[in-house]
Amino acid sequence: HDFITMWGFVKLAPDKLLAISKTMNGASFGFGLSKLLMSASAAGVVAVMQLFPDHWGLVGGRNVPLGGSVQMHADPGAFLASLSSLEDYAVNEFNVFFGPVIKKDEDGQYVFSAKEATISKELFRFDLNILARVFEEKLKGLDLYECSGMQGNIKDLPQSITDLNLCGCK
Repeated sequence: HDFITMWGFVKLAPDKLLAISKTMNGASFGFGLSKLLMSASAAGVVAVMQLFPDHWGLVGGRNVPLGGSVQMHADPGAFLASLSSLEDYAVNEFNVFFGPVIKKDEDGQYVFSAKEATISKELFRFDLNILARVFEEKLKGLDLYECSGMQGNIKDLPQSITDLNLCGCK
């Protein structure tokens, strides 16, 4: 008896069967379209995140080795190491790439503050000798708060520094 009731839909009129079939096809199409939109939106999010390679590491992306000229624009240490002297154009260019990290006071002295960086502090991983060479005795303030990748000896820093913050550095 259960077998016969299961096949009760056979007794339906053809127009009713056609309407049910169209409803089922429409539902199937709708679910398929929603799956497509979901995967497309996920791919869109990934595409947008790829536009921001400086911040890709913050969302679990891979570190891809960069060429020399590109690395200078993504690595503050490489940028500073490439400088032979500290000119205003170099300071401005550094600040464009990494945020307003270097500020020049009215007295011609500089303050280097990683707190002002627009990139991750994890990217500040270079030797303190680079700062000493580039700034010489023109550096009066140095704030490398939570820049845990820094290397070198604090004794190598210029004697002109009157405000020093290395809290969180290793």
